[in-house]
Amino acid sequence: MRAESGLIEVGVLVALIEYVILTLISIQQFAAFITVLPRAKVSLDRVGEVLATAEPVWIPATGEGESVRQDSSSGIEIEQLTFRYPDASLPVIDELSLAVRTGTTSAIIGSTGSGKTTLLRLLIRDYDPTRGSIRIDGRDFRDLTREDFNRLFTIVPQQTFLFSDSIRENIRAGKPDASDEEIWSVLDACQIGDFFRSSKDRLDTDIAQNAVNLSGGQKQRIALARGLIRDTRYYLFDDCFSALDFATERKVRQTIQERLTGKTLIIVAQRVATVRHAAEILVMDEGAIAGRGSHEALLASSTIYQEIIVSQVRGEVS
Repeated sequence: MRAESGLIEVGVLVALIEYVILTLISIQQFAAFITVLPRAKVSLDRVGEVLATAEPVWIPATGEGESVRQDSSSGIEIEQLTFRYPDASLPVIDELSLAVRTGTTSAIIGSTGSGKTTLLRLLIRDYDPTRGSIRIDGRDFRDLTREDFNRLFTIVPQQTFLFSDSIRENIRAGKPDASDEEIWSVLDACQIGDFFRSSKDRLDTDIAQNAVNLSGGQKQRIALARGLIRDTRYYLFDDCFSALDFATERKVRQTIQERLTGKTLIIVAQRVATVRHAAEILVMDEGAIAGRGSHEALLASSTIYQEIIVSQVRGEVS
């Protein structure tokens, strides 16, 4: 109205509108800053806590003494092992004794929270036991260096993590000097080689962030391939077959057994089909071994093992 009547010039009106818009934008930015500032402070406090946290276990990178004997055949010996997480009231593993002979395949099965994954993490010394001892090839595992653990153990964890890079580089994380032939070999062993042969980029196929362009089963098989390409004495598989269908899982397990002949395998699983062919099956319950033996022996003697089988059969039927 004022512009039409000549009381205010059009240029002045446009300038006034621009100033109001700039002022509103500044107010919005200030409001956003006030909202973000507390979150940033909380994040900085968490980062500070992480940086200030001491490592629960200190392992020397290299040692001056004798390294692990490459010709040793005593395997893994666990005696009266007890472990309690910091600030926990009850132990996760309680007075557990176990011997794993070199060149055998042992399986561990049990309900969630029974201590299966914790036992594997203790073997690679993510934690030190509260009581008891672990001996690897005749030596106390506290005497081993990071180099020894890296040479002795390969672990395929339950939670799959893949890098945002090509398939080739993801597999080479297990063996940096691996050739393309070796990479194709382990991919074929994990029943996923043909999938990448049919893709345009083959081994140069990129994995997106968080591997969103792959299914759960594909991610697990790539992680398995990354573990299989390593040459170590002990292989720990922590429920890393759970996303595979039964037919694929059976083929992958058979190939793994063939490739790792003479190696020591410890397989943690919740499905009976995954562990039933192991030489020895350990049934864990509340941090202790509630039964041990072959599938047939446990089927006849272990109530917990029978309950696991019944629950899984019911789940398949439903």
